[in-house]
Amino acid sequence: MILATESALAADGDLLDAEERSVVDALLARLRKLAGEAGEPRAIVAAVEALADGTEGFAAARMNRGIRQALAGRNVNDI
Repeated sequence: MILATESALAADGDLLDAEERSVVDALLARLRKLAGEAGEPRAIVAAVEALADGTEGFAAARMNRGIRQALAGRNVNDI
């Protein structure tokens, strides 16, 4: 989850404003800390779920961007 989020941020981080990016960065930091400490499994699961929830809007924005790029210049009748 950490690697996937970092990759998404590297590719499309411009979709987030400063506040949204700060939230995602904080969620990533929390998960990294827990995973690095080999902490309580339930806490790690909760941090993964929090990151997934916190990046839901970002994922939707990435998907919308991808769809727009895929359909750019195409005729609706061709789809």
